[in-house]
Amino acid sequence: MISRLYAEAFAPIGLEPTQFMLLAACARRGTVTMGALAVRMSMDPSALARNVTILERRGLVTIAPGADRRVRDISISAKGRKILSRALPRWREVQEKLAVKFGEDSFRSAVELMKGIARSGEALLDHPIS
Repeated sequence: MISRLYAEAFAPIGLEPTQFMLLAACARRGTVTMGALAVRMSMDPSALARNVTILERRGLVTIAPGADRRVRDISISAKGRKILSRALPRWREVQEKLAVKFGEDSFRSAVELMKGIARSGEALLDHPIS
């Protein structure tokens, strides 16, 4: 349901929620490797590659060879920054609706819980359970 709220908010500007998150991550990080972005976003590398390819085709990110042949660097383009600036108010609007619906404290607690789960997941990926 929450994903649907974001999908509906971003639809008029032609973004999916995952694409928004990828653009935001690229904007925060500057140039980032595909591998680092996959870890940061807790995404399967092949799913990330598909999404990044879509963003590249639309001119929202650029992909360049990295330090060695196996690495690809991703950067947000000027067009990507423009789309992101149009998407951010829509993201904030959904965040506000959720805070009103669930109460500010509950919403903030849920956000912090999800961030903690994501951090724990990253730690598990660094040290897989055998």
